[in-house]
Amino acid sequence: METLIEFPASMKISTKGHYAVQALVDLAVQPTGSPVSLASISARQDISLNYLEQLFLKLRKAELVKSVRGPGGGYLLGKEPSQISIGEIFEAVDENIILSDCVDDSAQSSCSKTQNCLTQLLWSRITSSLKKTLYSISLAEVSSETLNATGVSNDKPSFIYQL
Repeated sequence: METLIEFPASMKISTKGHYAVQALVDLAVQPTGSPVSLASISARQDISLNYLEQLFLKLRKAELVKSVRGPGGGYLLGKEPSQISIGEIFEAVDENIILSDCVDDSAQSSCSKTQNCLTQLLWSRITSSLKKTLYSISLAEVSSETLNATGVSNDKPSFIYQL
């Protein structure tokens, strides 16, 4: 069973969406051209290696990452960070970006009031706005903000502890 991260007003993003973004930001801030092992991402981000393997299968299928086999292998971004949106990452790992069941077209709605819902248009507009926002934010932007906030340079590997 997956854990949900709660935000104000009961908006929830599951750990798969949260961890996928976290792992790709980690990958994006590493030195360019050097494959990164899932074990190192797991250690730095405190995410289960098994869980990361599952997420990276989906990320690879969506061509957001590519794998490098052999000694010194690992993962590289499949595109430039500026070409990967947060919305794409969520979509790749099947993160559902819907605020209310009444606007969820992908499954049977559990809302019995869908036909007569007075606020369905509101939830639809908010969901659409959230999706547009997530698709407008690039991995490069988030990575840059992370580097600026932490003061870590991406010209050398980052470790769990900075000495």
